[in-house]
Amino acid sequence: MPSFSLRNPYTIIVAALIIAIMGVTAFTRMPVDVFPNIKIPAVVVATFYQGMPPLDMEDNITFRYERFFTLGSNIEHVESRSLSGVSIIKVFFQPGTNIEAAAAQMGTLAMADLGIMPPGTLPPLVLQYDASSLPVVLVTLEGKGYDETQLEDQARYNIRNQLATVPGASVPIPFGGKFRQVMVYPNAQALQVRGLTLMDLVGAIDSSNLILPAGDVKLGDKDYYIYSNSMIPDISGIGKVPVKVGEGQEPVLVDDVAKVKDSSQTQYNKVLINGQPSVYVPVLRQVGANTIAVVDGIKNLIPTVFGLPPGMKIKTLFDQSTYVRQAVTSLEHEAVSGSVLASLMILVFLGSFRSTLAIFLSIPLSILAGAFGLYMNGSTINIMTLGGFALAIGRLVDDSVVVLENINRHLAEGKPPFEAARDGAEQVALPVLPVSCFFQSCSCLVLLSIYSERWRWRWSFRWAPRIS
Repeated sequence: MPSFSLRNPYTIIVAALIIAIMGVTAFTRMPVDVFPNIKIPAVVVATFYQGMPPLDMEDNITFRYERFFTLGSNIEHVESRSLSGVSIIKVFFQPGTNIEAAAAQMGTLAMADLGIMPPGTLPPLVLQYDASSLPVVLVTLEGKGYDETQLEDQARYNIRNQLATVPGASVPIPFGGKFRQVMVYPNAQALQVRGLTLMDLVGAIDSSNLILPAGDVKLGDKDYYIYSNSMIPDISGIGKVPVKVGEGQEPVLVDDVAKVKDSSQTQYNKVLINGQPSVYVPVLRQVGANTIAVVDGIKNLIPTVFGLPPGMKIKTLFDQSTYVRQAVTSLEHEAVSGSVLASLMILVFLGSFRSTLAIFLSIPLSILAGAFGLYMNGSTINIMTLGGFALAIGRLVDDSVVVLENINRHLAEGKPPFEAARDGAEQVALPVLPVSCFFQSCSCLVLLSIYSERWRWRWSFRWAPRIS
């Protein structure tokens, strides 16, 4: 390697420029995340049946799916958990399994088994399990004078739809607040007096609030759409629904035996921000997306969110990209400070501008070469890779100084620059290259090309006396 570099300085310079261009391109295109991609070959199958107790969920849904999933291939083991109205099954596969194909297979099996499930079971939700899928930013919604139902309504049907337009963002349902639901509270005594049961009330409401498409009618050369009045337009209309109609008697309405209220479902989670009831929408990063780009996109979108009632405020909380930005800043600081300090040390003790320039160029070039290697390997810029770069800078400084010092020692012995560069690099190649591997090889290429006899006239300026 030293002899080749000295004989072909133009090739080495071009190679260094190519490495720099590819490294910069890799840095701009690599996904940025807090942690590296933790690829766990697992699929989660979630099934819902509202109101079913955990034991019934386990017996009627979870066990059936577990037995049916054994038809899948490359399954390592299955884990499950049954909650009230929810069945969660994790299917783990053998290492090396194509997780996309495995998820499609589990989805097919789950839908095929849906036919033998209890009537009313919702279609299962099949997702790839990713341990690194954490919210990159939380979008909060608050507003004085608005109850939690109104906040949840805006977050679910307005804000969430707009946040989903950010490239690389995945927006699940909001947390906190109350899900709006019209409730009918029956009066047991009123029902008993009129000879009615609770199922009479339920049947009357169900039969009076139906989705019935009426089709169209053609009259002459025109085609008219027909709309039925089977849907109740507002909450007050529910109270006017007849429950019992008798001949010669006034009909019994819902208002006579029950109380209709614009209410909400039972609240299972509550969010308080500065002591005020609020709602937050978690924003996840899709696989392969850039964390910083997703967070910046969300922050740029927030000022342009439309459709909010007066007084509602939307903000961001828990910005995960802060840690990545700090790590990138730390790496830049380490690279610059290492290059500057090492260059100053060489300039002061050796008095050579050529050596100073070599040190200053070798460290950034080595980092860019490592970044391109990570990009080709499909890695991401995360805290661990940035920490590895920061540690490598110390080795780069040490090894560069060792190579330069040995070259200058041979120069002091009276050898020509060509021989001094070749012998000085070859003597320390074995101790240096196994430690820093590809990083140090790039540094040596730059050092040797600068010390080449062919380039001596271009770097002949020195402020210290030349050693002969």
